Amino acid sequence: MNVSELTTRVSPVRSRYPAWRWTTIVLTALSLSVGWGIRGDFGHEYGAMFAGCLAALTVCLASGRPDWRERVLYFGFFGAIGWGFGGSVSYMQVISFTESGHLASQWYGYIALFYIGFLWAALGGAGTAMPAAMSRDDLTRLFTPVLFVFAAWFLQDRIEDPVAAAMQEHISFDHTWGRHKSPLYWFDADYLAAFFALLGAGIYDLWERRERNTGYLPVMMAAGAVVGYGCQLLLHQAGLTDALTSSLSYLLGDPAYIDPETGGLKFTADNFLNNWPQWFGDYPQHVGWFVGMVLGITAYFACFGRFRNGASLIVCMASGWLLSFLLFPVLGSIFFTEIGGLRMTPPRGDDWAGITGVFGGLMFWMYRHQHTAVIKAALLSGTIGGLGFSGVQWIKQLMMALGNPRILTARGLVPGSKAYQESIAVWAHWQDQNWHSFLEQTYGFVNGLGIAIALGVLAVKLPVRPTDEETGNISRKWTLAVAAFFVLFTVPYLNVVKNVKEWGEQLKSGAWTETIILADGATETVPAHWDMPYIGRLPGGAGLSFTPETWYNVSWIILAAVFVLVVRRHRQEPVALIPPTWLGRGQLVFLILIWVMVIGDFERALVGWHPSRLLTEWVIFVNAALATVLVLLAPRQNDNNLVISTGSRIEALYRINWKIIVGIAAVAGTLFLITNRIIYRYPPYEQLDTKHYHTRFGPEASWRAKPNLKNAPHK
Repeated sequence: MNVSELTTRVSPVRSRYPAWRWTTIVLTALSLSVGWGIRGDFGHEYGAMFAGCLAALTVCLASGRPDWRERVLYFGFFGAIGWGFGGSVSYMQVISFTESGHLASQWYGYIALFYIGFLWAALGGAGTAMPAAMSRDDLTRLFTPVLFVFAAWFLQDRIEDPVAAAMQEHISFDHTWGRHKSPLYWFDADYLAAFFALLGAGIYDLWERRERNTGYLPVMMAAGAVVGYGCQLLLHQAGLTDALTSSLSYLLGDPAYIDPETGGLKFTADNFLNNWPQWFGDYPQHVGWFVGMVLGITAYFACFGRFRNGASLIVCMASGWLLSFLLFPVLGSIFFTEIGGLRMTPPRGDDWAGITGVFGGLMFWMYRHQHTAVIKAALLSGTIGGLGFSGVQWIKQLMMALGNPRILTARGLVPGSKAYQESIAVWAHWQDQNWHSFLEQTYGFVNGLGIAIALGVLAVKLPVRPTDEETGNISRKWTLAVAAFFVLFTVPYLNVVKNVKEWGEQLKSGAWTETIILADGATETVPAHWDMPYIGRLPGGAGLSFTPETWYNVSWIILAAVFVLVVRRHRQEPVALIPPTWLGRGQLVFLILIWVMVIGDFERALVGWHPSRLLTEWVIFVNAALATVLVLLAPRQNDNNLVISTGSRIEALYRINWKIIVGIAAVAGTLFLITNRIIYRYPPYEQLDTKHYHTRFGPEASWRAKPNLKNAPHK
């Protein structure tokens, strides 16, 4: 049977589609579950990148499509990036909202969890679908501008702390409990990453165009700065500065909040943060020219920028981040201060708004470039992900109802009574399970189902492309090496390097840390220095000692050098260890990646081990073992029964739109709310435990009772 026959034949037997075999669906779901469990330990964007990378690799390998399999490294690359975006969104308080017992906050919590899950899975689904739906040329052209963005983010990582320290020499802050004291702090959000992404795209555009009009850039920057400075000066001279500042600012808290214990005001207005970057208040004289300079740069690129080779995608996504961020928490909240503003989890971060803009920018670009399949895959996987996040939290609460102290109290059992204590004792082990890990791994499994379903439809609907071997298309072959390096080294390193800090805090202090005496007599704990073997203590070798993190980084650099040498040799003459088929190569990449991360996760947990960790690390190990069996046995090199159907268009198949998505969220959230309240039977608002649970609304809402204050640790 030739390719043309495959693309026209329709079969009602679902098992004839490799992408719809139960092994494919389970393998993809297990992969994302393993990754999501590990993501819970490493956290944030980098952890989510690993989970998305695993799922993208498996859905590609098990699809049975040779044109997809030769792109397996691209699947891992873009799948990781797509899933990484959602890792910046704060969600722990939203989970607490659903458990608070406050009616409005609970319903809001379920809806917000759906929205967070939708954004996360939609961007992940879009990234995974891009290698499946886009042409090789369109896909590989993206690599150069993306590498420019990576370089910009690396620069940001190197200079952010020194710049912040130089701006605030006498204020001590860190990245955890004192991060709001940084002059660059703004809603605890990653706005700098969006700015630096635009910087990377702009530098790429200048490099790619190499036009004479580049000389206009400094001129327009300077002109914008002069105009901005002049406008600020005129406002000051006219006495309008205070009025403008007041109209565009609001306090991140409630100055009228009454302390229930004292009956008086609990906070002073001058101790609240506001809705603008910290340095706006510290250096107000520099706001005008700086904003003007940024607008001048924007005007230059609006006039002369071309942003070819996919750079426009980066501009759409980064600009979407900033515009949405300004529209919702920064400016839109001014009209809703009585409910804490247009903020999802005050006083926590508002990256949700930026990620909303990233999603909008991505969808806009895909629509303009007619990548409908990517849009539809994103909406479907996003809807399943939204149901997964809110639904698994609901299931977790149902399972925790057994022997739950809150339910016992609602049934009339008096805390401390014999019946109460006996019931608590019977269910103590059940209640003490690591339920958050259950939430993470189960939610990861559902996300994997979403990817399997969304990409499964594409696998049987998109026409089979001729492989590169058949067409001889080897343009930008270097992108394969970049994708392989990113998947095998960058993603694991960005996660596992965090173990060094964990080891330094929990292992032997004399070996991992040392105490030094400062000039003023105070002491400070700093990383220890380890001598270079053999020569570290020889005469003249006193400087040959490094911190544990430096030694760790050097080790990864050595491994990276080995990788580069092997890949260069393989391009000239095949290395026997590397399989000749793309299926084999993808399987090898998957096995290396998953087991490096499983071992790294166990190393992280081992130094502070507790039996409750079995629900995380041991379950992850078992699932990883099962995924290993499936990834080696389920995909077949010659899936001769592959059938591609073109009986209906992708648009007709994905019968999902915004009205359906909103309806699903509303119905599911209401169902979760009603059943939860029937089971738990919460007391009146005045008797709720607002100290241990967060509420979004009401007189004891977290943004009122637990705001971030200038002189207190970050919430």
